[in-house]
Amino acid sequence: MKVAELQFQLHHTHHHQHQQQKQNKQNETAQMCRKIQLSVADQLSPPIRSDSADDCDMADEGEEFFVPPLNFAVVDNGIFRSGFPEPANFPFLQTLGLRSIIYLCPEPYPEANMEFLRSNGIKLYQFGIEGRKEPFVNIPEDTIREALKVVLDVKNHPVLIHCKRGKHRTGCLVGCLRKLQKWCLSSVFDEYQRFAAAKARVSDQRFIELFDISGLKHLPMSFSCSKRIR
Repeated sequence: MKVAELQFQLHHTHHHQHQQQKQNKQNETAQMCRKIQLSVADQLSPPIRSDSADDCDMADEGEEFFVPPLNFAVVDNGIFRSGFPEPANFPFLQTLGLRSIIYLCPEPYPEANMEFLRSNGIKLYQFGIEGRKEPFVNIPEDTIREALKVVLDVKNHPVLIHCKRGKHRTGCLVGCLRKLQKWCLSSVFDEYQRFAAAKARVSDQRFIELFDISGLKHLPMSFSCSKRIR
């Protein structure tokens, strides 16, 4: 065999082995990536959405999706806020172990919601504030003050504060609470605007700014955790 032919065969064999090693490495990498993806997927929780009660229908048989109410958020340890809870939100609310609900609308509480409260031993505090639009907004300071007293009493925790959309009336009450927690006004307004968005009202923010907290108990920066004991 000529030297040139021998060199060609050796080069061809080496090239084939190199290509085979490269392919094996790619296969191993792909398999490793697949294992990582599967591992991560196993740890991810199902997505929680709050824009439709039909989301619960997306769950597989035997699997339950928890759907929080519109504009749901944690205010502090043992204090939550949201828009009006729908029946589809009840399983989620059960996970909070609520002791009480502060309802800031004047309309009667729906029977389905009342039944949920009764079956879970939750007390309802209703402070009816009319949901009017500017320039006819009239926020009753005495009503907000009474609602704050319920919020401040840790015996009522965990507590959910809600109105219709969780924006204006709820935002005013939480804003006054933040003043008690010695938040600066710019931070209070930032939080209010985050929930109210394009519906933010100058009158609400002025109410919060002028609200007199001197007659209420001043709080530390955060409540202590108050998990309900059933």
